[in-house]
Amino acid sequence: MATTKAIELKTGIPGPRSKEILERKDRVVADPLSIFLPVVIEHGEGATLTDVDGNTFLDFTGGVGCLNVGHAHPRVVEAISEQATKFLHTDFTIVPYEVYVTLAERLVATAPISGQAKAAFFNAGTEAVENAVKFARAYTKRPAVIGFEGGFHGRTLLSLTLTSKTHPYKAGLGPFAPEVYRLPFAQEYRGPTAAEALGALERALVTQVAAESVAAIVIEPVQGEGGFVVAPPE
Repeated sequence: MATTKAIELKTGIPGPRSKEILERKDRVVADPLSIFLPVVIEHGEGATLTDVDGNTFLDFTGGVGCLNVGHAHPRVVEAISEQATKFLHTDFTIVPYEVYVTLAERLVATAPISGQAKAAFFNAGTEAVENAVKFARAYTKRPAVIGFEGGFHGRTLLSLTLTSKTHPYKAGLGPFAPEVYRLPFAQEYRGPTAAEALGALERALVTQVAAESVAAIVIEPVQGEGGFVVAPPE
């Protein structure tokens, strides 16, 4: 892979071509899809992005966590190109295919849980959270779900209910899904401590929701939107 200079500005921001496309965007793209950075990307390589005006930026978002090997990694490009010559989509629940099974095998082999693990794949994190809760409710026959302050789990209805941030996500979009309970998330720096958070959980099972009604506890080992807070081992 060729080396690209990390940051190189050839025009003002936005450049003339980006500005033109963003003006077109405002005419036809729904307003809620706001733009964080006013540039229009043409291509990426490794950890860099280059816009339509030739400006190159260091990419600190990585597709919001999706691009752990960077942009246009040769092995990824090769795999996508090879698959595109075979088929692109069938819907696994209608016509299954081997690579889905192979990926599931690799994931469950590394899953840090006891017993037989199984995997299911979805289009985005919010869809995965929604389905995880559905699985838990269907299996346990229980309705309640516990989430935590500072958590972000998506923007569809149930996952948005679990998300703990009013602006820019939840304000004006209620009412939200029922049987979702939110508790403090432990963080040793600002508090509460792990002991205090566990105490809040114990109290909630007395004052808010019975333990035998809880289908799932949804927690991030490392909160992102919450401030990159690492959950203590306890």
